Amino acid sequence: MRRQATSVQTFKQLALSLSKGSNVRTFEYLLSLLLLVGMLAACQAPAAPAARKKLTIAWVKKSLSNPVFDLGQRGALQKAQELTEHGPIPVEVLAVAPVAADAVEQARVLNDLIGHGVDGIAVSCDDPTACIDPINRAVEAGIPVMTWDSDSPDSKRFTFLSIDNYRGGQQAADLLARAIGAHGKVAILTGVPGGLNLDQRVAGFNGRLAAYPDMQIVRVFASNEDTNLGVQGVEETMQAHPDLRGWFFAGMWPLFADRGSMPLWEAASRRGAVKTVAFDTLPLELDLLRGGYVEALIGQKKRYSTFIDTGVDIVTRKNVEAMARAWQNNDFSQPLPAP
Repeated sequence: MRRQATSVQTFKQLALSLSKGSNVRTFEYLLSLLLLVGMLAACQAPAAPAARKKLTIAWVKKSLSNPVFDLGQRGALQKAQELTEHGPIPVEVLAVAPVAADAVEQARVLNDLIGHGVDGIAVSCDDPTACIDPINRAVEAGIPVMTWDSDSPDSKRFTFLSIDNYRGGQQAADLLARAIGAHGKVAILTGVPGGLNLDQRVAGFNGRLAAYPDMQIVRVFASNEDTNLGVQGVEETMQAHPDLRGWFFAGMWPLFADRGSMPLWEAASRRGAVKTVAFDTLPLELDLLRGGYVEALIGQKKRYSTFIDTGVDIVTRKNVEAMARAWQNNDFSQPLPAP
């Protein structure tokens, strides 16, 4: 018998009530988990504590090699533990992903989860098209599926949780234009080609540059969400274009490398010759912003629309200390000062 769906709005309210005080970067992932748990738990008949059914939620990332997902995974595991301790049904999070970002391999992972009979799936899609068949197959098998971070909009997933990535790309273009006086050569670093969230960020950036005719994109480089490949692409671009004035990192992959790994970029950034706007606001990036390597950061915050739009935070040197305090106190309830 297929599981029956209940109101997604009810799950949003449950998530908001349970996730107060949660880390902003992990909120998206906590809410994803809670939406699935709410859907599944609402369909279970009351049972004695000894006979409680365990719910297994598959948490599917784009890859195991991308450290940007580690924080969200920890948040999901933490929330599963809290729900188990305080709720009527034990919850287990099964975190899985391809070793490297690969749409075909991720589809295989999803199909394996269907065969194992998990209770729900939350997936960040490497490719929106490649995810359609396995997501639809899961739904037909009675397994509710939601997408987070990167969508498969033509699939039968019941909801998508993310920011407005196109708008985020537009904001990145505005921030970079302000930093370099709206003129000069710029480059873009993205992740896996075909990843919808990243493609939308790049499209938003490109579209917004129509307002800045004196800014010229000289390279768009795909790092495949690999730190080493990202470092290589940044340095090759810096060498090929010594007059480069700006970077848009659609993700923070090369920034995970040790300092000294990108000497051309680092030297140009420190002397102000190159300005960089990057996605995410992790503590590592806050340190880079403080040190003058990064001009502005775009993170994710809580906001909702027709899909679950988590909004963005803009962090610059004017408000970096406020974001740092939020991380230290694990309290992201207050809005940041203007950037």
